[in-house]
Amino acid sequence: MKKILITCLLFGISLVAQSQQAVININTTNAIGDTLRVLYDPLYLGIKPQTQQFVIDKSNQGNSFQVGIASEGIVEIRYKQYQLLIYLTHANQTTIAFDGKDFQKSLVIKGDQALENHFLNGFYQKFADNFSSPKVLANAQNIPIDTWEMELFDAKKAQSDYYKKYVDYPKFSASFKRYLENQIRWNYWYYMVAYPIVRGNANTTQTKVMSLPSSLLEGLDTKKITDDALIASSYRNFLVYYVTYFNSKSHDFEKYKDMSKAMIDKHKFARENLPIQSYQFFLAYLLYTQCDQVLPSVARNTFEALSVTPDADRVALLVKEKCNDILTKKEVVVQPAPKGDKSNSFKAISLQGDTISLASLKGKVVYIDFWASWCKPCIQEFPFSKLLYDKFSNKQKKDIVFLYISIDEYEQNWKKGVQNYNLQNGLNLHSVGGWESNAAKVFNIQSIPRYIMINKKGEIVQKEAKRPSDPRIFDELIQLLEAK
Repeated sequence: MKKILITCLLFGISLVAQSQQAVININTTNAIGDTLRVLYDPLYLGIKPQTQQFVIDKSNQGNSFQVGIASEGIVEIRYKQYQLLIYLTHANQTTIAFDGKDFQKSLVIKGDQALENHFLNGFYQKFADNFSSPKVLANAQNIPIDTWEMELFDAKKAQSDYYKKYVDYPKFSASFKRYLENQIRWNYWYYMVAYPIVRGNANTTQTKVMSLPSSLLEGLDTKKITDDALIASSYRNFLVYYVTYFNSKSHDFEKYKDMSKAMIDKHKFARENLPIQSYQFFLAYLLYTQCDQVLPSVARNTFEALSVTPDADRVALLVKEKCNDILTKKEVVVQPAPKGDKSNSFKAISLQGDTISLASLKGKVVYIDFWASWCKPCIQEFPFSKLLYDKFSNKQKKDIVFLYISIDEYEQNWKKGVQNYNLQNGLNLHSVGGWESNAAKVFNIQSIPRYIMINKKGEIVQKEAKRPSDPRIFDELIQLLEAK
């Protein structure tokens, strides 16, 4: 058997201004030809972590991994199917040794934080399922809230007992205790506030988010929402659902139909309720995951707020790389809405470039669908719209128009959406300008999707018509078709 000291300069440049290099030496036996990966994510976003991957061979002798850490951090080591999380503080010296034939049994950790990291390895092995979001949240649909809370409580108690009864617990550093206690505490609250959001997202017919019983939230101490908890992955998960749930509560738990409005409101809630670094993390996450679903003006405003938070250069650059196409789109100059009889004078551009007036459709029943390419609820209704249209006879189809009016800011997004979602069963028009478009002004559109029914006389008979997915809409349109 040959023993290899793996060496490599992993992150040679300090990641934070005051960071100091922590050094990890890795000794392996029976591992030549195997692949080793070391990852460090100083921004906590799980996006493009600083990574080095290499194949272990004889030439790996004589070096060391160096990680720039300002105060504390988690370094992930991946070998075969194994994942090892190492807790480090600045200037730590740590040595890890293992045999490639039996990683877990042969694993030895020496140096700074050795006691803590031996415990951490065993802790995450024992409670792996508790910290696996996909496994836990998959059960949200099947478990009533009281059972859900009891299971979370039991898991939290088991984790705390294991931790505090561990033989070396008194020797753990204060910073490590703070990290692990945050991980345990916020894992409970993460799953608690995620429960109604996950269930609501899965039920598309539900118009409101479930309200959690107040008794279950009495123990949530918002004073413990502090930036020093950001190192804990469960705290970061909690932040996302905390803002989502309590922002929803402040809006009477109504589900958002408009992602732009949702981003604006979540941003406001986060600004008013989170400490500065947690606020920065949330804005970065929000933009990175949703910038392509909102209006460019909303994405720009949110990005500007992110950019002026302290030490935002690196995280802002990461978000800009992802969202640059949205952030750099030019604003559209929108003509003012016409005065007088606004609905009859409304005009918009067709796919062929013609200007079509709503008045030109007089004599037909018109079912208007206001949408945009970034609106997921709108897109979810399109299959139902096609099914609804197909219910009409050929004769009836001559007297009804399914009118799709997009409020996309840009023509190319509208045309691409028409093509992607195969909107061939109606007339497609584009009212440029998003929430400042003539369509939004004339018809007072404040959220989408929005549906309007117009009779053969050109009169609006329902300003808030039912969605295509509502079985009752067919009979209502038939009544308009048969009206004299």
